[in-house]
Amino acid sequence: MEPLTQSEMMSAVFHTMFSGPFEPWLPLGIVVILFATAAWDARTGIVPNIPLLIGGIAIIAGRFMTKGFPDAIVHLAMAAGLWAVLWAFNEFWYRFFQKDAIGMGDAKWTALAAATFGVLPCVLAWFIGSWVAILWIGLSYLIRRRISKVYFAPFLFCGLMVGLSLTKKIIQLPYPYNFF
Repeated sequence: MEPLTQSEMMSAVFHTMFSGPFEPWLPLGIVVILFATAAWDARTGIVPNIPLLIGGIAIIAGRFMTKGFPDAIVHLAMAAGLWAVLWAFNEFWYRFFQKDAIGMGDAKWTALAAATFGVLPCVLAWFIGSWVAILWIGLSYLIRRRISKVYFAPFLFCGLMVGLSLTKKIIQLPYPYNFF
């Protein structure tokens, strides 16, 4: 068997990372929406609702048309459940500290990602995105640039891309850490 060329390898990576209903175009379109809304959040501090709503309708309809009603309902429930957990955490935080902990735009952003890719990449996105944000704040502090507020969707996007790479086996971790 001949080794794969670089273009064949990139094609395999592209297909693996964005497989799903209407693969790979619908999940790739959702990634574009997630990137655009994260970039908008970085610029304005607001995650726009309309692109997220359009993406959510598109991915659930795509799942319904390709994999059937049960798959669409499961992914819709995962998205709604993850959104509800984030909302409940924010509500709990607000009751005790009188400030929001999480922007609800980030929660809706995460719900769209969960409907498209599942819960595990989203959990990894929050974990990895948090560490990237901490590094960003630390570097900003070192160069004496004060940050008063962190808009989190860009860090979520970075975390989601790493999470997808880990869960879709594009990046293989060494033995004790390869639990995906």
